[in-house]
Amino acid sequence: MMRILVKWLAGGTISLVAVWVVTAVFSDSIPLEEWSPTVKRNILSPGTTYQERREGWATNHVGGFGLIASRPEDLAASAKILIWGDSFVEAFHVEDSAKMHRCLTDRLHDPPGDEGAALAIGERFCSIADYRFRIPDYEVALKDVKLHVIHLYSLEDTFPDQYPGGRISLFLSEPELHFEKYDNEFREIEEPVSPGRARRLIHQYHLQFFSRLRTSLAGIARLDGLRFSPGTAQKSTADPAAHRAWNRFLEPSWGSTEPPLEAWRFLLRELDSVTEAPILFVYAPPTPALVSGKLVLENPEKNLADHFSSLCEGQGIGFVSLEEPFLRFLEENGRFPKGFHNSRPWEGHYNADGHRLVAEAIHTWIQKNRHVVYPD
Repeated sequence: MMRILVKWLAGGTISLVAVWVVTAVFSDSIPLEEWSPTVKRNILSPGTTYQERREGWATNHVGGFGLIASRPEDLAASAKILIWGDSFVEAFHVEDSAKMHRCLTDRLHDPPGDEGAALAIGERFCSIADYRFRIPDYEVALKDVKLHVIHLYSLEDTFPDQYPGGRISLFLSEPELHFEKYDNEFREIEEPVSPGRARRLIHQYHLQFFSRLRTSLAGIARLDGLRFSPGTAQKSTADPAAHRAWNRFLEPSWGSTEPPLEAWRFLLRELDSVTEAPILFVYAPPTPALVSGKLVLENPEKNLADHFSSLCEGQGIGFVSLEEPFLRFLEENGRFPKGFHNSRPWEGHYNADGHRLVAEAIHTWIQKNRHVVYPD
């Protein structure tokens, strides 16, 4: 009996070690977060790392203020360019050196000179409403901000009332156009966190499998997600994964509507009112893409993008479209700016090529508008 018990214990131990080793290498890290009183939100803990494995394959290093791939010399630069965005700018999917803000910083220093540095402030599910509230806090924290670059993947975020279940702060039209802040004190959606010893150990030793297993078992014990009635199960409309299905951007529900000019004017005025620094929108269309093996090159938002660009120009706000650079890159190289070895070639987030193209577009605009970015 004792021998059988020893064999079971030994087998279980070996299995657990094997699972630990495999999941430590081949699964995403569990992020470590902490409250920052300076920027008034929970941030990734500076000095930690995060590995991405589901889409792409990269290890991300977290710098000061929770900014990914930010170096001390970048944070100390006398002129800073802040790139705002969602998971496209968060960019867990590519190595630090390939991220758009690092590519832009390299171009700013070629030829060598004191041209400052670019920093990325990205978080999945962020939108324009979040940037409107966060810009003042980060300007105080980082200082010497010369330009705010707002990355838009599609124009969805510029429309009010778009899928509040997949947003943080909100852009709403009722009872009138306004931004609603994601506020810890009053809405109590996100409480300030401080990682405990157990979570630090899980992060340090890549024990994410065991943490997720515990969460799954707890959910099963509570009968979460279980259904005991007959019929076809319907996916929840509040599911962020359903919301971010990539093919929906090729036939956007907002693409056939009239341009929301009043909402756009309000949006631009609000952003302009919270900063003295110039603002540049960098717009990325969902094309080029593949559908049933056929190339889709026509941007379904073309008309909307033209109207938004005109409004930006009228408000003295910069606008750059990545439509032509993306199409030209595909034509010349036969590759898409999105997609990885472990995903479809056109779907998902920017690969290293996409980040480089974004950085080149921003740099070209800066070179043409140096008097705007560097008025002194």
